[in-house]
Amino acid sequence: MPNDIKLQNISQNDGLKREIEFWEVFFLSIGGQAPFLSLLTYTTVVIVLTKEFAPVIVLIGTIVVLLNGLVVAYLARRFTSTGGYFNYAYYGLSKRLGLETGMVYTYYSTLYGSAYVAGATFLVNYLLHINVWYAYLLSIIPASAFLVIGIRPSTKYAIFAAIMEIAIFIVTFFYSVVYANFHFYNPLSASYYGSLSARAISLGILYAMGIPTGYGSITPVSGEVKRAEKNIGRAAISVIIVGGVLNSILIYGLLNGLLWHGQISDLTQSRVPIVSEILRIIGPWGYYILLFTVINDGILSVLSFMLASSRNIYAMSLRSLIPKIFSVLRNSNPIMASFLTIALYVLVTYPMILKLGPFHSFIILGALAGMGNLFIHISANFSLIKINIDSMIRRFNEIIVGSMAQVLSLSVLIYSLFSTIPIIAYTFLGFLVIVFVYTELMSMTQKGKSILI
Repeated sequence: MPNDIKLQNISQNDGLKREIEFWEVFFLSIGGQAPFLSLLTYTTVVIVLTKEFAPVIVLIGTIVVLLNGLVVAYLARRFTSTGGYFNYAYYGLSKRLGLETGMVYTYYSTLYGSAYVAGATFLVNYLLHINVWYAYLLSIIPASAFLVIGIRPSTKYAIFAAIMEIAIFIVTFFYSVVYANFHFYNPLSASYYGSLSARAISLGILYAMGIPTGYGSITPVSGEVKRAEKNIGRAAISVIIVGGVLNSILIYGLLNGLLWHGQISDLTQSRVPIVSEILRIIGPWGYYILLFTVINDGILSVLSFMLASSRNIYAMSLRSLIPKIFSVLRNSNPIMASFLTIALYVLVTYPMILKLGPFHSFIILGALAGMGNLFIHISANFSLIKINIDSMIRRFNEIIVGSMAQVLSLSVLIYSLFSTIPIIAYTFLGFLVIVFVYTELMSMTQKGKSILI
């Protein structure tokens, strides 16, 4: 690919209407981040590891994630059609690697969205004490319905739901300030980080990186975004910063209140410690706020990743890498790709929750999806580096950012493979083998048709 002009004009006509603006894609991405569910999972682990220093660790993790966000912003300027990471590899590296990246993205987005189904099911069951399967339907049915209706109504819901969630975060922080009688602690004090081990800090940063990751759900919908070359990158960077800062501020508020009342040790004495502390700080109204937030997060986060999954499937089908039936449109909505997405989510979540329960399903699905997330970012980083090396007009700042993000992503992936339980590592590696075999079969059956050549 000789220059950036050709890259920018690759495959812009994918049959979808560009009908959503920056704020719609921003709030859709906030939904993909699932701020409250992230608070209950990644953030809780960060607090257990780094205690009062946790707000600073979350900010450090956010800065690290910004590296991958910048890679996405740079690539989004060049590839504005539906497909996101699939397109970055398909046109930036090779068609074979594009197919492999697209398959892994389907794996990642399906498991990540399924993890949110399981997480929301667990929390609704915990708060309402209703049957697990009723709790399960509360997220999977509304998200599926929005997906089938189309992206325009989905983004309208995303704006309402995400604004409400941000407002709840801010209100909860102010309640925590009142709970602490307007006293504030200094998280940068040596007394808070001086006793921490290097391992605790590094692990804390690793988990903190899992908080502001919603931007991964918006790149596949770029074909439906107006001025996508600007708005996708802006939304990715904005969501990382807003999500990371919001979580850091709320953690600070909760820890500040607990410190003032000498209750910091309570965080390790509850099955869902953040829920317990919010109920303690806000009082009876906290229960209804939590319930609304959990149900809202369960719908919006699942919907965000369902949209991503369906658009990624549609993009691969459009290029004949999977059956063409999945590129069928109804009112500019990839309806068959949407139905396949719903089926994949049900096939993943139903048997896992039935066998392991929602809590353990959430943990396992999140770990599996995290490895897929790292793989697609490694692919995107390689794409950015190669594009600039091949281009007549090299942007060395992009090569530097891509290289730094690549070293980080590879390091985290290798660390994760060796530190997680074997069955999770084997499952992920097994899926990569299946993808490789499928790619080879496609190459053999499509000889002479130039699909993977």
